Amino acid sequence: MHKITAFALILATVLLMVGATSITFGKPAMGVKEGDWIEYTVRATGTPPPEQNLDWVRIEILSVEGAAFHANFTVRSVNGTVSSAVRNFNFTEGKVAEWIIIPSNLGPGDTFYDISKQGNVTIEGQEQKIVAGASRTITHASDSIRNKEWDKTTGVFTAANDNVGNYTINAYAIATNMWGPQSPQDQTGFYALVAVIVVLAVLVLASVIVVARRRRIKGLTLSSSSQGKIAALTILMVVLFEVGTMFFFPFYDVGLSFAQINLIMQTIWTALVLVSMWFRMKGNYFVHEITMLIVMCAWAVGLIAVLFMNPFSGSTEIFSSSPLRLVMNSLHGIFSVPALVFGVWLVVLWRPGSTTFAAKSRRLAQLIPFFWIVSYVVGVLDFMVLHTTFFG
Repeated sequence: MHKITAFALILATVLLMVGATSITFGKPAMGVKEGDWIEYTVRATGTPPPEQNLDWVRIEILSVEGAAFHANFTVRSVNGTVSSAVRNFNFTEGKVAEWIIIPSNLGPGDTFYDISKQGNVTIEGQEQKIVAGASRTITHASDSIRNKEWDKTTGVFTAANDNVGNYTINAYAIATNMWGPQSPQDQTGFYALVAVIVVLAVLVLASVIVVARRRRIKGLTLSSSSQGKIAALTILMVVLFEVGTMFFFPFYDVGLSFAQINLIMQTIWTALVLVSMWFRMKGNYFVHEITMLIVMCAWAVGLIAVLFMNPFSGSTEIFSSSPLRLVMNSLHGIFSVPALVFGVWLVVLWRPGSTTFAAKSRRLAQLIPFFWIVSYVVGVLDFMVLHTTFFG
């Protein structure tokens, strides 16, 4: 009974960690506040109407109420005439005014709703650029009319190339009070969450090792029927935790992009794979199987959620929007696909009370850690190259 209680506590803690890293249907994140402003230089080519023939624009945020806000637009025509008007935005309703300001902290593959298109717009790529005197993380997306770039942290557009009929409008941000020269991106929430998860992972791993050594467990003395029930309960708990956090955990409130969430998830899954292999080395094949079952179920539910929420608009462009991105994602796929296939294979091989599982799965147990660790390392490098300024 003590062994079962200890195992249940460990399982609940691990599940809580896995569930807390699931993708969420979070509300759109607001990146601007009252008093923020940004200025652009504008150039129109072709035959634009007088009201679109501009050379300067200033946007100032007047008020913010939840997902809605009001902004004052001051424009100067090429003939020197200055005028202004207030425009209303509402992220929940999809009022993004030609994609001028969108929700903050959206990364490649993330979407925002545009009421004028009656659908979602997918962020296609991301890179570092110097904008208004500072190095910023810039995202971009386009359709048949618009080609926009945004500052990721604030969601404010920094460059545009819009083709509207017989004229084109180009705009570039030149000054703002939302960031200073070479100011760092605000990633406090992300790094704080990573630190908490690392501490939790260390504590859980230490607890598992302490319990295992004190009890000197080689295997839980459970009947085949009990093992089967625990395995089924594990699957149910993983699914419930992940689905629950998809709806209720506010990742966007702490400013996490899809890439950051994915990195956290992969870190925990890799740690659990190593924990699973440690139990196997100690001869505890049941806990080894249950831990791998947690990893593979969490991965499967997360993948289904991603495909359901954002099927990449029927395109794989976000995976190959640049040569570097294509290479990094190809390398990640080369190692991650075998890791996942071998993981599923190992889980399928296991049977409650099996005496042949150890022999049948020996080669898989050798291959899984190799492919999983290499895949994780490539994934971390992918994140650092494409989503940080670590490599310049």
